[in-house]
Amino acid sequence: MTADAIEIQHLKQNIQLLRQQSWPPTQLTAVEGLPIYYAPQTEVHAYYQQWRAIVEQAQHVCQPFLQDEVLDAIHLPSHLNLPLFFFSVDRIRINKTRAKESKTFRHTLTLVDKCGQFDDVELQAMKAWIDHDDTAALVAHREFVDLRSYIFQHGQSEYTRTRFYVNGIVLGVEPHFKLIDARDKPRKQRSDSYSDPLADNGVWKVFGKYR
Repeated sequence: MTADAIEIQHLKQNIQLLRQQSWPPTQLTAVEGLPIYYAPQTEVHAYYQQWRAIVEQAQHVCQPFLQDEVLDAIHLPSHLNLPLFFFSVDRIRINKTRAKESKTFRHTLTLVDKCGQFDDVELQAMKAWIDHDDTAALVAHREFVDLRSYIFQHGQSEYTRTRFYVNGIVLGVEPHFKLIDARDKPRKQRSDSYSDPLADNGVWKVFGKYR
C-alpha cells in the first residue's frame, strides 16, 4: 500500500470515529426522514467546529490529486463519508426524480453476472443480437427513484445540486430560509430513446444498440 493510500485510509478511520461521536447532529433541526439538518448560522458554525480540522485534513490529503485546482470542501470525494456543510442558505428544494441506471455490455455472460438471470428465450435473443454485427452491444436499464437537493445560497446566482442520502448535509440558514419539500410530487422521467426490449427480468430491461 502506498503512502497516499495509507494516509487516506487513516483519514477514513478518523472520519468514521467522528461520525460515531457527533453524527447525526441532534441539536439541529432535521428534515423528516432525510439526513438533512439545518439551524441558524451561529448554531451550525458551532457544530462545524467539531468537523473543521478533519475537513481541512481531507482537503490537504486530496489536494495533490487535483494539482493546480483548489479543492472546495463541498467537492471532496463522497467515499470519504464526510457530511457537506453549506452556509448562508436562503432555501433548499428537495426533489424526487424518476431515473434509471444504465450499463453497456458486449457479452451476455457478463450481463447476466451483473444483472441477474433471464429466460432462455431472452438469452437467445440477446446472444443473437450480439452475434449479428461486430458493432452490436447490449444496454441494460434499471429504473429507480432518485432524491436530490437544490441549495440556494445568499448572494449567489447559481444553486448547488447534490445527493445527500449517503453522507448527509448541514445547512446554516438565513432568517428568511425556506424549505421546499417536493418529495410527494416526483418529476417525470425523461423519455427513453430505447424501445422494445430484448429482455426484461423485472429489474433490468435490456435493449440492443450499436456502439
